[in-house]
Amino acid sequence: MFVNQKLEHIVRNIRPNTFEEQETMKTSRVAVLGLGGLGGPLAENLVRAGCQDLVICDFDIFFNRQICTVDDFGKRKIDVVAEYLQKIDSEVSVRKFFKISPRNIDDVLEGVKVIALTLNDPATSIFIAREAQKRRIPMIESWDVPFLFTLWFTPQSVDYEECYGLDTKKFNYFELSNLKKEINLATYQALLPKVFNMPGVREKYDRGLGVFEEMMKGNIGARSFAPFVRFNSDLLSMDVIFSGILDVRPKNLAPNLKGFDYINMEVLRIVLNV
Repeated sequence: MFVNQKLEHIVRNIRPNTFEEQETMKTSRVAVLGLGGLGGPLAENLVRAGCQDLVICDFDIFFNRQICTVDDFGKRKIDVVAEYLQKIDSEVSVRKFFKISPRNIDDVLEGVKVIALTLNDPATSIFIAREAQKRRIPMIESWDVPFLFTLWFTPQSVDYEECYGLDTKKFNYFELSNLKKEINLATYQALLPKVFNMPGVREKYDRGLGVFEEMMKGNIGARSFAPFVRFNSDLLSMDVIFSGILDVRPKNLAPNLKGFDYINMEVLRIVLNV
């Protein structure tokens, strides 16, 4: 009976995927680092697709555009998401980390085949990107903007800091983490313009006049819209599976962003670090 239940969980995947590919998905460890609007639905999609070995990390609590209900507001994301994933598949292995630092990075990335970087923390993102490059683990990232796109960072791509034009290579993790607030904000803002200044983004964000400028100055948090976030999360899921775990389609290597503006129905081709 249990075997039949497990087959039922993945049987409709077969033909799009082979049984061998499903087994690869089942046994490949994926790290979803950040469980917000992108990372939470990504983790859900992976488990529903048959992935059974996840590492998750988030130090924050829930709010509205994430996979939660009002009953979960104020609870730790990693606890709610881990419980939710195990209700989808009781055999899923979920290793939880509240934070990432040099003290636990070996444990976080042990045996990981693919990293999905969906954090909202520039210092930790830079640190993870460096570790992924050093360990030769492919890492994928997207942003919650009104365009469908992903970027892969691998030994064949430019590195994370070069892609986003960051002047941070002189800082180690602890220096990045302990920068003065205004410098850390500048680091965060250095990440934002490369993505948020893509053609067409300002017009979509500035329907409430002045919002875009306030966001770029750091006076308000980065704005997003639940469907934008979920669209990119679904694309992340497809890329993690087919370009990362199964490696059956090419990775979109940074800094060459190829994507789609689904509001204007236009293809995007942008080089971020130019």
